[in-house]
Amino acid sequence: MSRRPRLLIATNHFRDIAGSEVVALEWATHFHALGYEICLFANSAGRTMAKLAAERLGITPTDDSSQIRPFTYDLVYAQHQVLPLFGYDETAEDLQTTRIIIGRLSRRSFMESGGWAYERALADAVFANSALTAEHLLSVGVTTPITVFHNAAPNAFFRSHFDKPATPRRITVVSNHLDPDVLGALEILKRSAQVQVFGGTATTSTLVCPEIIAATDLVISIGKTVQYALASRTPVYVYGHFGGPGYLDPENIERAHRFSFTGRCCERPLSAERLAQEILDQYGKGVAFARASTDRWLQTFRLEPYLEAAATLPARSNDEKRSALKREKMIPQERLMAEHARENYLAVERSAKLVHKFLVNSA
Repeated sequence: MSRRPRLLIATNHFRDIAGSEVVALEWATHFHALGYEICLFANSAGRTMAKLAAERLGITPTDDSSQIRPFTYDLVYAQHQVLPLFGYDETAEDLQTTRIIIGRLSRRSFMESGGWAYERALADAVFANSALTAEHLLSVGVTTPITVFHNAAPNAFFRSHFDKPATPRRITVVSNHLDPDVLGALEILKRSAQVQVFGGTATTSTLVCPEIIAATDLVISIGKTVQYALASRTPVYVYGHFGGPGYLDPENIERAHRFSFTGRCCERPLSAERLAQEILDQYGKGVAFARASTDRWLQTFRLEPYLEAAATLPARSNDEKRSALKREKMIPQERLMAEHARENYLAVERSAKLVHKFLVNSA
């Protein structure tokens, strides 16, 4: 009887329904369906995401880094500089080869930056969420092969074009960072449409699924949810706390895509009144773009081909990687940095919980 292949997913936090957590969950979901045995490590695992992992996949996240031996896995996907926390000394359970993928979902912090010693020694590939992130990685000296996976969406989100009303009757807003002007615009939009909000201001946490996107006439969001809307050919208005281009069109799509639909491509602040007016008046533009998007172009945003490639890409042997770790002079310092980042993150989290408890008890 052949053994099941094993996947390690390693990330700093697996708490709230947000970008990096959803990426980790989508990796786990894909490979769980293929029969992989999955270990999910996080320095901090919260109830919301832990419950989703348990209910959907039967996975209980672990925060015990001392028990993680990456070379005993067939495939490793790691985010947030957590690889230095694990053990790489030779054991009887080591495999000959472990494919190690580093996920880079931003370029603006230590946890997302590239070019570190552990990455040089261990990574077989780097998955960047955007072309801009990939360019940043090259600029800091990353020589590991880089794949831009475009924050892609699972197959279940993809569907054919379908008719939309003349004006949006059902509007879905997804954001953990809604600014006051967006909230003000939503109050205006509620006069003519049903508005539902998922994210930081919502009363309950809900993972955005294909059924939610399919049931709406318009998505207002930034980041990963934009790919969900594109895949489902649903009109999408790209705007958030960084501003944004609004409805996508042939003139703004390339730049918006380059910035991974974060809104940073064109930081144009709009008032609540202007936002609401533009969303309603230019809805036809959003419908036209969704209708005109070709199947071939949309394949860029299909997740499964990237994950399938990850499981079969060329990889160095674990003996080579262990030797590379010994050659890298900065390995001890990077391990200290990773341990410090872990402890600092957990300390801030503990402080936030104490403040919340104090405020609740004082109310």
